[in-house]
Amino acid sequence: TLVGDIGGGALYLVAGLLSALLRVKNGGLGCVVDAAIVDGASHMMSLLLSLRSSGGLKEKRGESLLDGPHWSRSYVCKCGGYISVQCLEPKFYSIFLECLKLEKDLELAEQFNKELWSSNIKKLTDIFANQTQQEWVEVFSGKDACVAPILSPESSQKDPHILFRDIWREENGHLQARPAPRFSDWSSEFPSKIPVKDSSREELLYELNMKD
Repeated sequence: TLVGDIGGGALYLVAGLLSALLRVKNGGLGCVVDAAIVDGASHMMSLLLSLRSSGGLKEKRGESLLDGPHWSRSYVCKCGGYISVQCLEPKFYSIFLECLKLEKDLELAEQFNKELWSSNIKKLTDIFANQTQQEWVEVFSGKDACVAPILSPESSQKDPHILFRDIWREENGHLQARPAPRFSDWSSEFPSKIPVKDSSREELLYELNMKD
């Protein structure tokens, strides 16, 4: 749904419509926007295809740059929660090791040595299993190590960054996110009253001349 309907479909359609409107505004002719989900989803793979051309993407699971290394995966914590790790760049990886007090570990120091990935995964699996998710959050808090807890929408409501952005709100018994992107001249407040689902159905059908 995220990659196809929303990413490859809706967002590419929006980009196409805005481009067409700008062209008309600048004196060009109007046009039909052909936004196919398969086109958009395929175009979204450009980064992965560029990785493949340089040897960073393999078809076999666990052997690619973004799914094979010990620094590009999720780990189970003592509480059963998960921590995600994605410190690809050496500067972030260095901070990651410092937070774990492993900067002197000779095997972990060889970040891109594929022969050591398996043993390093085992090492980090054991380490992350020794503390709870919240304890790891505190270890990496404020550090640019590209490490974060994996949270559900509900549990993420307590996350300081999410709270600061005021992203989630419960309305009519349902959790929903603030509209995005935001604009400088928009109100930072949620709408005071959000309509109940289908509450305007009759009015909409009437306006569309679909109902007498």
